[in-house]
Amino acid sequence: MSSTPPPLYTLPIDKRPPGYGPWFSKIVFPIVFNLGILGISSAQFLFLPLLLIPILGRPLFRRAIAWTKDGFGRLLLCAPTSLVITTDEQPELATIVERDSNGDVVKINLPDRMVVIANHQAYTDWMYLWILACYSGYGDGITILLKASLKHLPIVGWGMQFFRFIFLKRSWAADKDNLTQSLNRLARLAKEGQMRSPLWLLIFPEGTITSDNERAKSKRYADRERVDDFVGVLHPRSTGLLFCLRTLLPSIPDLKLLDVTISYPGVPFGKYPQEWYSLGSVFLRSVPPPVVHVHLRLYSDLGSASCEVPSLDLSTPGGSDPAEAKEFEIWLRSVWAVKEQWLKRLAVQGATVEEGAEVVPIKQLRWSDWVAAFGGGGVATLYAVARLL
Repeated sequence: MSSTPPPLYTLPIDKRPPGYGPWFSKIVFPIVFNLGILGISSAQFLFLPLLLIPILGRPLFRRAIAWTKDGFGRLLLCAPTSLVITTDEQPELATIVERDSNGDVVKINLPDRMVVIANHQAYTDWMYLWILACYSGYGDGITILLKASLKHLPIVGWGMQFFRFIFLKRSWAADKDNLTQSLNRLARLAKEGQMRSPLWLLIFPEGTITSDNERAKSKRYADRERVDDFVGVLHPRSTGLLFCLRTLLPSIPDLKLLDVTISYPGVPFGKYPQEWYSLGSVFLRSVPPPVVHVHLRLYSDLGSASCEVPSLDLSTPGGSDPAEAKEFEIWLRSVWAVKEQWLKRLAVQGATVEEGAEVVPIKQLRWSDWVAAFGGGGVATLYAVARLL
């Protein structure tokens, strides 16, 4: 009697059968997805003449680009899986997911201005966090800190430059000036205009995904600092995160810090999720994670005496006090130690949804969101311009 083969998502990509995945995903999806990207990119270039309009042109251009940014997040909603959301005390899970009378999710209630930090397991991480922002209604406000090399990718790199993402070389000496200018711009925009603009600044403090090479670097850091090394995560870098918080807080006093722990089922603890869930295997081979575990912890009242996050006393500008920087580094390391335990537990739990968790199927919430997802050119561009005017 032949045994039932294990689900493909439980196998590393290099252990799966040759040629696995339906032809629909291999042929139709790349065409549809690339048409969406080309549509969004064309819209961005078509909006450039708005900059020629005196006074009103630049705000209109920013709103138009924000529309395409939300549109790209909506394009990602074709990812076939569900988010399984759990939380600590804040935010309260009972109030975070809003449903209609049919039980369908209509919104995820999260703050509109946050620094979002997360462990970096695979190149799909940013995608699910962008989707989380779209469900919260703030897909147009996301800004991601990325490796500088991504800036030069054809079409996609141009789009990320239009989105005003922040490109870093992973060297504090090389990145400080660029990061300062970008953060000051975000802070200025947050204070401008009569309408409150959203801001989700997404940071992966580990700097990159887990791998053999990065694991060795993390081990050397642990040895140098005389601390225990991690197994499921890398040691986070604290300098840039502390600088971001201290730079933004004076202009955005209600800024929050959202700590997100991402976990993928089917990956043994200590292994590398990228070897199970690459972008190609998820989209081109139709082997997505059956669920994505997303655990949230929200820190409010940043800078106050009651806040757990240290070193945010703004009387010392820029976070240059070595003692404060060290205190923040130790705190962030403790946050990552908690993530380590979460990942260890979820590796055993797998795709099982724990009692009390909120399950959010990833799908478009409104038909009109498809217009944004394929923005640019023809009707979609005219629709966007009409809305702006």
